[in-house]
Amino acid sequence: MLYYTVSPNPNKHQWEICLTLRQEKALSLEFSLPNWVPGSYLIRDFSRHIIEINAWCNDRQTSLIQTSKNTWKTPPLAGEWRICYTVYAFDLSVRGAFLTTERGFFDGACLFLKASGFEHFPHQVSLQNLPHGWKVATTLPRIGSDTHHNFQTASYAELIDHPVETGNIEILHFSANNIPHRIALSGHYADFDRTRFIDDIRKICQAELAMFPEPAPFEEYLFLLHVGDNIYGGLEHISSTALLADRNCLPLHNTPDNDENYVQLLGLCSHEYFHAWNVKSVKPEAFAPYDLDQECYTEQLWAFEGITSYYDDLFLVRSGVITPETYLNLLAKNLTRVQQGKGRLKQTLAESSFTAWNKYYKQNENSPNSIVSYYQKGALAALCLDLIIREKSNGLFSLDTVMQQHYRDWQATRKGIPEKQWQQRCQEITGLDLNEFFQTALYSTHDLPLTQCLSYAGIDLQWHALTRSHGGAYVCRIEPQNSAGDFGARFKQNSDGITLSHVFHDGSAERAGLCTNDKIIALNRFACTDFTAQWSKLNIGDTVHIHFFRDGVLHETELTIQAAEADTALLQTENPDKLADWLFNRNIQTA
Repeated sequence: MLYYTVSPNPNKHQWEICLTLRQEKALSLEFSLPNWVPGSYLIRDFSRHIIEINAWCNDRQTSLIQTSKNTWKTPPLAGEWRICYTVYAFDLSVRGAFLTTERGFFDGACLFLKASGFEHFPHQVSLQNLPHGWKVATTLPRIGSDTHHNFQTASYAELIDHPVETGNIEILHFSANNIPHRIALSGHYADFDRTRFIDDIRKICQAELAMFPEPAPFEEYLFLLHVGDNIYGGLEHISSTALLADRNCLPLHNTPDNDENYVQLLGLCSHEYFHAWNVKSVKPEAFAPYDLDQECYTEQLWAFEGITSYYDDLFLVRSGVITPETYLNLLAKNLTRVQQGKGRLKQTLAESSFTAWNKYYKQNENSPNSIVSYYQKGALAALCLDLIIREKSNGLFSLDTVMQQHYRDWQATRKGIPEKQWQQRCQEITGLDLNEFFQTALYSTHDLPLTQCLSYAGIDLQWHALTRSHGGAYVCRIEPQNSAGDFGARFKQNSDGITLSHVFHDGSAERAGLCTNDKIIALNRFACTDFTAQWSKLNIGDTVHIHFFRDGVLHETELTIQAAEADTALLQTENPDKLADWLFNRNIQTA
């Protein structure tokens, strides 16, 4: 048995941890802290937050030798060991450790040292000396009374799969398919429509639970939702999720059905909940088990993040919390985001998955030109795959069928999926030859067959040359559109000009010699105080005289306005019955 005590020092933003265990033989012990956390594919070096670490054996302090950035070894002594260390905690994210006088949070991978050779022993945790009135929210298995915060898991892997929220927490309860669920809400927020929020989350959970064969991979589920100012994120765990959202996402009383902020929050909850089946249960072989000391490479993130990103919004409409029109508007925006990224022509989905560690999670000003998102394009690949399966099987099967069988396979074997096995198993389950699709979607930079696939669902997709700010939309009827001029860069408007953040390949800005961090102060010698309004008065083919600062030096250049590419998606319904068959999964075999 391993015992951890965890105590807060809120003023210093420090968690103080003591690990005790008994070593029967006089052998050296090795302790390590993970370098990354499952679900967030970047080496984060959590050990850099350890301020001090000391060791005692049989109540006598002894040496502790650091052998790598995240590993320590003891002398070969037998008896009762105690390792005490302090972790700095001021990372306001879903994957870190955080502590102030108002709130505490941690992901176990950031706090709990692993004792080599003891990974499959029981691990006990006791939270001690919490400020008066602080509550604790976690799905760590509790032992003893509720008034004492003591927990026990069967292994180290289980220990770090239950994040902990503590502080001033509001708990909302509901049941979905007879499984208890909680929403632990922290942060500062105005009064909101709790009844609607609970009902909507319940509907989403019920819809996702109904899709997969029983039993669910959890006996309870907890949404840890912290709201604040302009924050967003989520990280999945087997029976809980850590979420960050802007406080304005919470539904006020009489919030309209299509409120963008609220729909975004519902989509985030839907996404992380779906992960309980897709990546926390069914997972790549490279993650079974996770090697948290180094990168675990796989080409399959498109299937685990991309497919989850496809289903997150789809379950909003299936469950009835948004309308089909709202869903199609969300889809049009994702279609546009992917199409406007030049990186889709440079990087395949398989490559995007494999290089997540050093490309997707380390983006820079050139990323839109060089990489594609396995979330966003992966979701569109999943959409195409779903609609192709439905069309080729005459409505007998769908992507649901494949996901259900993958889950059954996992229930039977508890094994991860080897590379390329996902595609092979998909074809075995459906009896369809999908090799050509997978080759195009995963291993080439050719565009996905989106127009054809959406026609299977009664949707007409058209690409138009509109301004980037349009973003794509669902419309009742697609009208003729005038081509817009494209600046070819992202920027931030300041009071005295704009600062470029990204310059797109082959666009007007790049051809004019502009680059990231240039500050444009004048167009045709007029102060650039409202670039969008000034640009809208110009025409394709016009030449614009630009004054800009670069590295504190004034420059000028001529920019010729190019026509925007036809990369903005407009959707309209052609066949309402086909659309309903797809969105509401009619006439499809289910679990």
